[in-house]
Amino acid sequence: MPETTRLTDKQAQRRSGVITAALDLAAEGGYEGVQMRAVAGRADVALGTVYHYFTSKDHLLAASMIELMKGLEKSAVKAPAVGVTNLDRVLDLLHRITGAMADNQNISSALIGGLVAEGDDVAECQEQMHATFEAVLATAFQGDIAADDRRRIIRALEHVWFSALIGWKNGWMPFEQAVAELEDAAAMLMAHR
Repeated sequence: MPETTRLTDKQAQRRSGVITAALDLAAEGGYEGVQMRAVAGRADVALGTVYHYFTSKDHLLAASMIELMKGLEKSAVKAPAVGVTNLDRVLDLLHRITGAMADNQNISSALIGGLVAEGDDVAECQEQMHATFEAVLATAFQGDIAADDRRRIIRALEHVWFSALIGWKNGWMPFEQAVAELEDAAAMLMAHR
């Protein structure tokens, strides 16, 4: 079901319940722990209901990642980034985002696994992920940075962030190194901003 389709309150609750069930199962068993039949059972809905909202496990996990990022976006509005400079504020938000990912490695690994999969529905989630990431980081910028420069900086940071998360998920980059590389990239991109 396309994300742009308007859901009734009951449908939105059911869809949200499916996402919650997937996150619970991911917390317990990572990517492999999320099986569509188990999601349906945990959400107390028919298997067909799960497939009505999500075409595959990867689509479900990618959509779950979007929901978590939207939560971080709301958090950034309620508790704005802290810092004197744009760089300070961007780093504050990046630490919040990566910290949330580090809090539960099983969930993070499952969501990243879903988000890197192929398929039109997952690609739509990837586009939403980009828009949400940009919206979160844009809140950190103040002053006279041109909108196009801001977008390019955020896009480059998003690429470094996602690459680092994949390295961390796949075990070839420790979390601390992922954070350090993200900090280095931000400092280089924003050196004169």
